[in-house]
Amino acid sequence: MRRHIVALLAATATAAALGVAGAPSASAAALVKSCSTSDGGASGGMQWDWNSKKSMDVALILADTEADSNWVRIRLDITTGEGNRYTYKWRELRDGNGSNKTWTTTATHDDGIVSARVQVEDVHGTSPQSTCYSGKAYNSYY
Repeated sequence: MRRHIVALLAATATAAALGVAGAPSASAAALVKSCSTSDGGASGGMQWDWNSKKSMDVALILADTEADSNWVRIRLDITTGEGNRYTYKWRELRDGNGSNKTWTTTATHDDGIVSARVQVEDVHGTSPQSTCYSGKAYNSYY
């Protein structure tokens, strides 16, 4: 477990160092919500910066942490201002054990974003083998 967290933090540091447009600001660099699947195959997390009630900049960070012939994926999972759950598209990593990737984007929803978290899965073929959810980040504009 510790090895997975170290790999995720290294990927997080890389994402913060890149300073990609749309990525969370440096002041948000310490804000990380993450999880690791119970089978040890995947670790993922997010860094974020709230822009408004309806918008957030987010970096999704994913690592494949086991040599098991599986691939891994991550997606953003939000609760809207109406209290509904909304999930964004999956981001996939198929480069094998030891690989990691960061995607930066701006997430928006017309009903607002009250909270956000990531869902991470370790997948064999088309079947999820293990799933985890990070803790939630709550929108400071609410």
